[in-house]
Amino acid sequence: MLRDTIYQERRSQTEHWPAPRPPLRPQQRRHQKGRLRVRLLIAAALCCGLIMSCGLASLPLYSQYIQQYHQDMAQAQQGLHQLEAAKTALKAFAGNPLETQQVAQAKQDFAQAYITFTQLNQDLQRFPAIVQLAPHYGALFSAATHIVPAAAALAQAGVIGCDAFQLFSSRALAFANPKAPVLTLADLNNITRDFSQVAQLVNTAADQLKQAQPDERGLTPSLQQELASFQQSLPALQQTLQSAGSLLTVAPALLGFGQPAHYLIEVMDSTELRPAGGFIGNYGILTLANGRESSLSITDVDLLDRPFEFAGHRISLPQVYSWFKVLIPTWSFRDSNLDANFATSASNGEQLYRQEGGSVSSFQGVIALTPFLIQNMLKITGPIYVPEYNETITADNLIDRIHYHQLDLEEGPDYTPDPNGHSSLRKRFTELLFEHFSARVQQDMSKDLPQFVHLLTESLATKDIQVYFNAPAAESFLERYHAAGAIEAPAGDSFLVVDANVNANKANYFIAPTMRDQVTLDAAGNATHHLTLTYSWPASPASFQNDYGRKYTYIDYVRVYVPPGSKLLSQSGWNPQGTGSAFGREVLSGYFTLQYGDTGSISLSWVVPGAATKGASGWHYQSLVQRQAGFTWQIDLQVTLPSCAAVVGKPVGFSTQRAQQAALNQMLTTDLNLGINYTCAH
Repeated sequence: MLRDTIYQERRSQTEHWPAPRPPLRPQQRRHQKGRLRVRLLIAAALCCGLIMSCGLASLPLYSQYIQQYHQDMAQAQQGLHQLEAAKTALKAFAGNPLETQQVAQAKQDFAQAYITFTQLNQDLQRFPAIVQLAPHYGALFSAATHIVPAAAALAQAGVIGCDAFQLFSSRALAFANPKAPVLTLADLNNITRDFSQVAQLVNTAADQLKQAQPDERGLTPSLQQELASFQQSLPALQQTLQSAGSLLTVAPALLGFGQPAHYLIEVMDSTELRPAGGFIGNYGILTLANGRESSLSITDVDLLDRPFEFAGHRISLPQVYSWFKVLIPTWSFRDSNLDANFATSASNGEQLYRQEGGSVSSFQGVIALTPFLIQNMLKITGPIYVPEYNETITADNLIDRIHYHQLDLEEGPDYTPDPNGHSSLRKRFTELLFEHFSARVQQDMSKDLPQFVHLLTESLATKDIQVYFNAPAAESFLERYHAAGAIEAPAGDSFLVVDANVNANKANYFIAPTMRDQVTLDAAGNATHHLTLTYSWPASPASFQNDYGRKYTYIDYVRVYVPPGSKLLSQSGWNPQGTGSAFGREVLSGYFTLQYGDTGSISLSWVVPGAATKGASGWHYQSLVQRQAGFTWQIDLQVTLPSCAAVVGKPVGFSTQRAQQAALNQMLTTDLNLGINYTCAH
């Protein structure tokens, strides 16, 4: 009965459900799909109509943006021309650091460029973000939003940098005019602040350029070229600003603010050659106080060395300089510069000066001068009259007259002071000459300052003036610009020949040296050197007067610095002393002896593995030939490429070029950077 009740309830519920539809026949199904398709087409047509109506409504606005874009591109080209003009003015300023007119012109060009790019950046910000979706122009707009602010930051950095240069240049004139405003500590602080702002702006520009994606740079060729040029130089610029900022932090101490700054001056005699430029015959102390020269004098080096020796003191030669024992078994300040790496020799000089009882306890650095610097300065000042000796000294007779008074007249011992306080009796003439010369330089500085600045800058490259700073930030600044007199350790190929006169005579004044190096590159990039060093000591009346002991024999300790991993193949013409390593280089060494009136040669052959490197565009051979301070070679260098090679572009540093060969023949007055690009089809 219960089952019948449930059955009746279910039946009454199902009677109210909708009856199921009968299945559609094929014809009915096709008709239903057709109606759905019509509805979709109607909806699509409505959407297209809506989009077209919106596009037609915005077409004038789009055209306006395109027109504005082309106007902005023209404005960008104008800004680039202004930046290029500023760069040209700064290049002219670099050639003459005292020509402040060029800095003023560069500042004006930078300021105009800043206005141009600032206005352009404001225009870009008025564009709606949807512009980035436009074909072609969207990518350009996206790139411009990064490149234009970067250009504005660089222009602003240029303005601030020019302000700093103008301030420094105006204060530098104080060295020529005692009445001119001197560089103050406040000036240094302002310059430091300016360089800090310049560095921040350059970093800002770099960050902006990093945000521009490579595929967004469908720019005009000129814009692409400028962008690529800046990005290539950006790392070096950032490192320069960082180094300059570090230098400025120690500049007050270097210039004698707070307390006097002392520098040890080494006056080297290159006619008696030593590795760092010459025998130290005289030395002096330069003192700076608050940015000005306070005092400068020179004296005979024997007034320091001899009393120390007479008191029974001896300083043993370090093992690394044991080769010098053929001349003297002990070490002293006059022979402290036994390394061509100037920082090493300068540090040794400071150490020996203090050890021998020098009066100055600490130095900011060391400055070494060769006689060639003084000769070139005499070409600017003109002849110097020394009334105490009734002598007129010129660039041509400088060395001869110094040798005459020091070596021939025998005016007195070198360890006995002159009663009037002018050095020793033997070198009294040299010190008096220096006094009159310094007075002339001070007198003529105001009118000859540009020539002196140019000469000093050039002399850093020729190593006729070498500078060492104890402050690491200042020394690293010199190293960065290859002005530290260092034995360089570059990638690729290189070599440096260092001579040391270990017979204590003036033979180097008369010897004519020639250097011939034939370099052959093989298909694997290995460089084989065949180097011939020829020394000619011609007989002459002047040479015969070289009366300073052992005048008929020249003994030379020769070292050749080559890249690490180099393999010596052959050697002749010297007494070999083996090989070693120093300053990141392999060192070949030996003694060479030459008699008066003769000519002799040293021949060396070695191979440098992997001297040339292969890249995506072909092979590259880079070589550095360094010059030792105080010694000038006539160099004849020839590089022969593999037989499969074809030179690409113009070789760097070479004067002549033939098929598969580059060469030069000149005086080695500065370090030479050489380079050749080539392809090699096997």
